[in-house]
Amino acid sequence: MDFQLSDDHRMLQDSLRGVLARHSGDGLAPALAELGIPEALLTEAEGGFDGSGAAVALIFEELGRAGAPSTPVAAMIGAAALAQAGHDAAVLAFADAEPGTRHDRGVAMRAEGECLTGRKTMVIGAEGAQGFLVTTADALWRVDRDAEGVEFRPYPLMDDQPGGDLILCDAPATRLGALSGHDGVLARAVLAHAAYGLGVITAAFDLTLDYLRQRKQFGQPLIAFQALAHRMADLAVEVEQARSAVVNLSGHLDAEPALRDRHLQACKVTVGRAARLLAEESVQLHGGIGMTEEYALGGIIRRLIAADTAMGDADYHLERFALAEPAFA
Repeated sequence: MDFQLSDDHRMLQDSLRGVLARHSGDGLAPALAELGIPEALLTEAEGGFDGSGAAVALIFEELGRAGAPSTPVAAMIGAAALAQAGHDAAVLAFADAEPGTRHDRGVAMRAEGECLTGRKTMVIGAEGAQGFLVTTADALWRVDRDAEGVEFRPYPLMDDQPGGDLILCDAPATRLGALSGHDGVLARAVLAHAAYGLGVITAAFDLTLDYLRQRKQFGQPLIAFQALAHRMADLAVEVEQARSAVVNLSGHLDAEPALRDRHLQACKVTVGRAARLLAEESVQLHGGIGMTEEYALGGIIRRLIAADTAMGDADYHLERFALAEPAFA
């Protein structure tokens, strides 16, 4: 497996870092679109020009490092699923998580004929979306936003992204196919969330290291104290293990499903556990300032936790790995 970025991907990385440094808020999405980021996340068959694991991992790691929203995941899943099902392109929000469940689908969302009834929670990407890509226990469905029986209740998510609950009451829906038939699309989305988490992990590590280098005690920087230096060294190992897991999954994204799922589950577990460790250690190493809302670490930690829980947390995927169960069943 080649761990080096190609020249094209290196140019994409440099351009993306420049855009993220210059734009934020409402101006970021148009700037990313002008750069061609949405198309870079899709294959040629899906209307894009790349869609490789390397491109997905690169883009979302940079978004996570810069603290940008992870909403492009929803657009990527929707566009890829529609193209695979032979439907016209549309902007869809991804509705997967269900209230009161532990990453299990089909408990709160039921299909009766060509209609869906139930509730999805923590739906991202709904702003400007034409509809929703909804999961049930065994299938993917498209639901138009203005269809009868569709209600969306917006609220801010834990990581400050706009989200909300999708409530369907006998809403007409179009079945795009079995969930297992779109497992490649969903695997790409898991890679995106893992890479985004890696970017946030890197941001937490860099912020903590910078703080220890600048903050002085007894006339010398905190990083000069051996105990703190050793803790940072341990965290550096965790960051690199998470990076290796993301690279490994990106290289096996097109492998046969059973092999791909093993790497997917291992990646989600490794990144999720590293995220929680970085969140805990970063606060402790910062001391009191790490617990204040005004300091940047607070937002980083919320993004770390959100990235871990997206499409199954570390414990969920560890259980499926131990039982040798498919990632999407």
